[in-house]
Amino acid sequence: MLNITEIRIKKINKGDLLAAASVCIDNCFIVREIKLLNGKNGRYISMPKRKVKNKNFTQDFVYPINDKTRVQLLETISEQYDDIGDN
Repeated sequence: MLNITEIRIKKINKGDLLAAASVCIDNCFIVREIKLLNGKNGRYISMPKRKVKNKNFTQDFVYPINDKTRVQLLETISEQYDDIGDN
């Protein structure tokens, strides 16, 4: 289980995109631009991506390696998003 020590949310609310989050882990590692989205089956997260050189696609360059961690990130970001209200 991740020790998430800080989350910063930037509300966007543009189409399916609800927000972008920066997550600090153990007060020593930050992951920026985790996107919180609203899909037909509920909320989900999209991890930071980069364009693959000479290819026509993007690839996650930071990502959880198991579903438990992905769910923890989703729930924590989602709760923080709900807590900040409509700004």
